[in-house]
Amino acid sequence: MQEIRDILESLKTSDWWKRKSSIEALISHHEDLYLDVLKEWLKNDADALLRNASMEIYRALGRRSLKSLISLLKDEDSDVRVFAANILGDIKQGDSLNALIDSLNDSDINVRVASAESLGKIGDEMAVSSLANRLDDASWVAMACIEALGEIGGDKALSVLHKCLEKEEYHGITFAAIENAGDMHCIRRLTPYVDREGEMRELALKAIVNIADREGTRPLPSYFISLVPLLMELQQSPRHELKKAAFIALSWSEDIRGLQYFIDAINSDDLQEYAIKGLMSLGKKAVPGIIDSFKKTSGNRAILAKVLSMLGENHALLKFADDDDPEVRTEVALAIGALKTSKAKDILLILEQDEAEEVREAARLSLKNFGNMAINSL
Repeated sequence: MQEIRDILESLKTSDWWKRKSSIEALISHHEDLYLDVLKEWLKNDADALLRNASMEIYRALGRRSLKSLISLLKDEDSDVRVFAANILGDIKQGDSLNALIDSLNDSDINVRVASAESLGKIGDEMAVSSLANRLDDASWVAMACIEALGEIGGDKALSVLHKCLEKEEYHGITFAAIENAGDMHCIRRLTPYVDREGEMRELALKAIVNIADREGTRPLPSYFISLVPLLMELQQSPRHELKKAAFIALSWSEDIRGLQYFIDAINSDDLQEYAIKGLMSLGKKAVPGIIDSFKKTSGNRAILAKVLSMLGENHALLKFADDDDPEVRTEVALAIGALKTSKAKDILLILEQDEAEEVREAARLSLKNFGNMAINSL
């Protein structure tokens, strides 16, 4: 069919947008008209352009390409078998599960790795036993299987991963897999490793914190008492995910040593939520440090004012009624209405004339809340 031949010819371009348009045109036709060509292109190790175009078309076809790709898992060229396994993983169809499981026994290590990775992407628990059976394979295969088990998740996969903790050479990737798939029951499995020195402790800690955070719960503050110095030290780590996990743990510790870290993190979009929780967990002990920080902090001072209000420190906020930041003045106006004092009312009357509309509105709202209630003479 000439139209198909013309489209296939148009795919021989390095222009991604033109190739994308041609692929859309091609897959509108029945795949039987060009699958043989795609196979030839995939096997063409002399032309990377055609090979890449073939892989793109296979992915775009999705389920329609499964039969062809599964047959390619038996190709004599190991590179072709790797490409087929990778594409099947990208398509993520359960119909390819058995073929990929069979490929875990391929004679080529790269095919076994690609098959394990694709089984992880598909995420079917039926692959767990087969992946577990390859854990004594070459290290690259074993690590691909562990990572795949973490992507599949579920009790069966986690049971295998817990046993993988016995293999020291795979601790790093096993911690990551359990972190990815684990629930609160996994924390007790990881806790013994927090008592060890070095990277193992850090990885176990990160996994525990991220599991707890994802599950919407957290260990008791006492869990972190002995770890606070380490959590503080890790705030200098160049590894962002490790630093964040340590910060979250510090915010759960209810330890006053975390105060300045919480104040500093108020300006961090990534850590701000946990910084506020950390300050709130310290309660009244955090107040002197927060007040002192107003003299030094330039960004997000309004949030610190909000924290003081949440802590019930409305009297402390009176002194910031003339702050340069209108957001701070707004928080002051909203908070001090609860004081019911003549001084608070006098300040609100001043703020009602503020140059910033949001401050004026906050002051009016607080003044309404006074109503006819008696005013304390403070």
